[in-house]
Amino acid sequence: MKEYKYKISITPKPTPRPRLGKYGAYNKTDYTKYKNDLIFLIKLLSIPKEDYFFLKARFFFPYPKNTPKKKLIDLAPLRKKCDLDNVVKGLMDALEKADVINNDRQLSTLLIEKKYTLKERGYIEFDLDCYVNK
Repeated sequence: MKEYKYKISITPKPTPRPRLGKYGAYNKTDYTKYKNDLIFLIKLLSIPKEDYFFLKARFFFPYPKNTPKKKLIDLAPLRKKCDLDNVVKGLMDALEKADVINNDRQLSTLLIEKKYTLKERGYIEFDLDCYVNK
């Protein structure tokens, strides 16, 4: 088995429901910008295209500005902000668009975490595993 570990300095955003407009379904511009930035940053990592089956992703969100200092705990679990599946959807779609994976359905195992960070900006860490043919 071959394992790859990566870190991207971008504050995660959950995938919103598509909006319906005059010309069909679309996403909000801030999410579209986030997704395009994520694709660009993934391409910069030069991740080899392999037959990945396992994705372990950790999403780190900054605390809201109005959080009292006594409640700031680094790496505390984030349980209120957004659904887990909506956060990982953006990463999997970006991996597909960056031509790292063929399709997100090739992944058979996901391990996903959401946490708070004391840093001003959030970030994403992820690992990809694939089998090595000998």
